[in-house]
Amino acid sequence: MALEENNLIMADADARADVVDDPKIKKPHKSAVGIEGATRGMYFGVREFGVLNLLDLNRHNGVKCPGCAWPNPSAGKGGFVDFCENGAKAVAEESTARRCTPDFFAEHPFAELRDRTDYELSHEGRLTAPVIKRPGSDHYEPITWEAAFDAIGDQLKKLDPNECAFYTSGRTCNETAYMFQVLAKRLGTNNLPDCSNMCHEASGKALIPTLGLGKGSVTLEDFANADLVITLGQNPGTNHPRQLGSFAACKENGGKIVVINPLPEAGLRKFRDPQTVNGLIGTGTPIADEFYQIRLDGDLAFFQAVNQELIKRDALDHEFLDKYTTGQEEVIEHLKNVDPDMVRKATGLPDESIQRVADLVEKANGVIVCWALGATQHKNSVETLQEIVNMLLLTGNIGKPGAGTCPVRGHSNVQGDRTMGVWEEPPESLCAALEKEFQFPIPREHGWNVVETGKAIRDGRCKFFMQMGGNFLRAASDTAVLEKHFPELEMTVHVSTKLNRSHIYPGKTSIILPTLTRSDAFYYGNEQQCVTTEDSMGYVTASYGKRRALDHLLSETYILGEIGHRIGGENCWRQMGRSTKEIRRRIENTIPGFENFEQRLTEPNGLILPNGPRERKFTTKDGKAHLTINNIEPLECPPGHVLLQTLRSHDQYNTTIYALSDRYRGIKKGRRVVLINEEDIKELGFQPGDVVDLYSDWDGTTRYAPNFRLVPYNTPRQCAAAYMPEANVLIALDNECKVSQTPVMKSVLVYMKPAKNSGEGGEKE
Repeated sequence: MALEENNLIMADADARADVVDDPKIKKPHKSAVGIEGATRGMYFGVREFGVLNLLDLNRHNGVKCPGCAWPNPSAGKGGFVDFCENGAKAVAEESTARRCTPDFFAEHPFAELRDRTDYELSHEGRLTAPVIKRPGSDHYEPITWEAAFDAIGDQLKKLDPNECAFYTSGRTCNETAYMFQVLAKRLGTNNLPDCSNMCHEASGKALIPTLGLGKGSVTLEDFANADLVITLGQNPGTNHPRQLGSFAACKENGGKIVVINPLPEAGLRKFRDPQTVNGLIGTGTPIADEFYQIRLDGDLAFFQAVNQELIKRDALDHEFLDKYTTGQEEVIEHLKNVDPDMVRKATGLPDESIQRVADLVEKANGVIVCWALGATQHKNSVETLQEIVNMLLLTGNIGKPGAGTCPVRGHSNVQGDRTMGVWEEPPESLCAALEKEFQFPIPREHGWNVVETGKAIRDGRCKFFMQMGGNFLRAASDTAVLEKHFPELEMTVHVSTKLNRSHIYPGKTSIILPTLTRSDAFYYGNEQQCVTTEDSMGYVTASYGKRRALDHLLSETYILGEIGHRIGGENCWRQMGRSTKEIRRRIENTIPGFENFEQRLTEPNGLILPNGPRERKFTTKDGKAHLTINNIEPLECPPGHVLLQTLRSHDQYNTTIYALSDRYRGIKKGRRVVLINEEDIKELGFQPGDVVDLYSDWDGTTRYAPNFRLVPYNTPRQCAAAYMPEANVLIALDNECKVSQTPVMKSVLVYMKPAKNSGEGGEKE
């Protein structure tokens, strides 16, 4: 169990880290991809399933990559292949020939499995049969599909619906997500936590009240037409490699790119496109024209200062403001009073950086702003993003070619899940449409998001937890608290493809239902079923699995159909469970924008969902875009502390660890590291390479993560970085964005002490 002694909280995953990683440290890369990235991606893919399957990735009638949500080029505009290194890794991970059978669980009780790392658990391979952990048992044992469905249905009927939570991973396809949220509503709850609550919830909370739509407004074509792209809080070389092609298109057409980030990531410096001669053997395309190494949580102050400068110059689009917006007078007056001293303190940047960015914005005919989790996982993230919207509105850079908002979503269908109704705050229009379609009552009361679900588990208010994919225990904050309270749940249910840490902290009863992946083919009769996903820019396309290696497994939709039939009894459940076309018919009837869904899906580019801001149609209550007043609350970092951001390595996708290195940052075979300014290392009384324990204080308790090696790195003073999920234990559930309730994972106040219990060696690949 999680350790909790003298208010010291430490996770099991860390309690077993009594040996220290000793990675080889090299200089960080100065460019991303190139021949090394291409061969590395091919190595992962071919090792597991062969080159021909890679050629199907992101092709019409092929497999939609389960990695990131960056869009595909329009039909006929892609390269010879349309996948990246990490896309190949993602498909290799789910297409592995390794198998995790019931015999494995019979041989390994939970106590033994908890000694294993995330990497080791995942590498046991694909799950092959349903298993159950019964009350009092210390391991999983086989169960039939029918008995598993009966047990789940019986448990759900015993509980108050609002004691149940249904969690969705961003890899879930549209059809599954739609059925999942209808299942929860049929039971009588909107407790629908979703992985988006932990990443881009702040984007939605910022964009809906200001522009009327919680999605970005740009398309891929806009990048080639943009005079200026500003990107902040992202690492595309690792997390969205195909985005680098869009950045290169901007540069090739004479555009400028400004990068605002604490770390000088390789992909933000130079892109070597492996599909061009220049990328393979030449110098590649420089990305950042300007790089501003901002302090953690300094973005709001930065954009307020830029907006203040634009107002001073009267570099505003008054015609656009008068016609399309409201709130301009109050916001302009507020921004005139921004304190330059406070801006310098919050950003760590000189005044010249503000002047230079204002120069570029003023001269540009089209400005795009891209952001990812480095902008969305702070306490003030909603205000930061609304200030970015202010800049775009003040200068008329919404709803015209080469301009607009670009929240860069992480997982491949995380945006589609929300479109399908996976939301704890469903709008009345959706509830009414579902009620009409399915002819059963739909609850209106708002439910739990991820943080609220974590608190409900902690406080004993949640009794049943079901996750559709994902690894909630490791993705969410406060790992140790969740480890302690997960086993108190009456039942946990996991629809999964591979073993992960959430499985080995089971409820009193726990069931694992193995399922097919997007790469796997599945059929209804003789007809192959396709599924659909929505990318970051609102394009919905079909995905057809190709592999037949695990035909005995059931699809996610079939599983939900059987559970739904047991709790509701309506014919619709098995109809949807056996035919994704039937699900899409009901989506068409209830979700706006999906008219003629099946027919439009056959088109090479799929269907494009409505996007009002793209056309200067703002679906707010008054039909106007709203400028907002946002107040800065500088984040203090007292002596002896640093601000810590969690991030992913290059050999990682969310909580899935492919390997133990971070090639672009120069880290080889080691994950328990802290990237930190060398001057901070000295000031804190340590030496480079020392091993330390990390601590964070919150509400009378201290969270603890042991045995992290200090790696000198080019990062602002008092700003450090460590990998998730290892560092998630340091983030309290109550440490959340004040509007979106996103966990504050990018500005955690921590301190460190010499490691008190370290050994030699480390995790092995």
